Amino acid sequence: MRIERVELEPVCYRLRKSVRTHRAELRERRGWRVRLSGTDSRLGLGEALPLPEFGSEPPHECLRALESLATRLHARAGTLEQLLDLVDQTCPDAPAACCAFDGALHDLAAHVEGIALARLLGTQPPVAVHVNALITAAGVEESVAAARAAQARGFRTFKLKVGSSGPSQDEARLRAVRDALGDAPRLRIDANGAWDADTAIAFLERVAPLEIELVEQPVPACDLTGLARVHHEAPIAVAADETLVRSEGREAVLEEDVAAFAVLKPMLLGGLRSCQRFARAASARGVRCFVTTSFESWIGTGQAAHLAAAIQLGSRACGLASCDLLEAAFPPELIPVEGQILIHDRPGLGCVEPA
Repeated sequence: MRIERVELEPVCYRLRKSVRTHRAELRERRGWRVRLSGTDSRLGLGEALPLPEFGSEPPHECLRALESLATRLHARAGTLEQLLDLVDQTCPDAPAACCAFDGALHDLAAHVEGIALARLLGTQPPVAVHVNALITAAGVEESVAAARAAQARGFRTFKLKVGSSGPSQDEARLRAVRDALGDAPRLRIDANGAWDADTAIAFLERVAPLEIELVEQPVPACDLTGLARVHHEAPIAVAADETLVRSEGREAVLEEDVAAFAVLKPMLLGGLRSCQRFARAASARGVRCFVTTSFESWIGTGQAAHLAAAIQLGSRACGLASCDLLEAAFPPELIPVEGQILIHDRPGLGCVEPA
């Protein structure tokens, strides 16, 4: 595979509604689109949308890494693995930049071979990927309205952001949403590291009767001791998220029994290959994985969906409903229907770039 041309294009996507965590309030996603041109006019697309509040490199470092990668890959030929090695070696501390070129190279390779990206990653489409709805509203009534609207569209798993409004408000929202949805839907919560271990354990004990599926990142990413405490003492399963951005966090999840689940975000972990490698290692150790985006366009969302299909998660839902969050066009193949995205057996991402 030979890279004939590399293009970088600045992009900005507004969020339909701001997403607030205890750490930051997101109103837009800025970054760069990567377009690789191979022989016979085949294209591979990727995107870098750095999110330093959650562990990626800052934007100026991301751009420097992208420019360095563009220079090194221009007119370069090699196998997919060789080119991915070059990406990882060039910018080991720039996961968003690596993710962009990793995704573009995978996309280009899939088009060169004339197969779906999911097939390139090792699975056999068509595959249905279950998707969760994300409830970001801070108020009780707004949360209930959003959950009911998502349920009417066929979603079966619902994730609520917690940790920015205080435990009592979060508990009230969860109870109201559970009452509104009934007993069958799955509820999960994401604290984005808002609590210390004692606060997390106490809160999870109070809401355990609501049948919460799991809690993502209950304590700060660097608090591995606290994460292990919550994992072993709380009555709700723990998923490591931002913890995975740092190498010591990934090692702890694999070797030290600090979480039952791992959340794979290609934008924060350096791309599809690094996520797939971690998923294999985690599976061998009994740690279950699922895939989410960090609020990305159809490119990042599509690549994450194909990754999820390749990991074969069964009924475990992934955070891929980006079309509900961004003021950006998405192809119909990446808009969830009845709470699922169907991965088709078509070249690359299996969809046409929206106008």
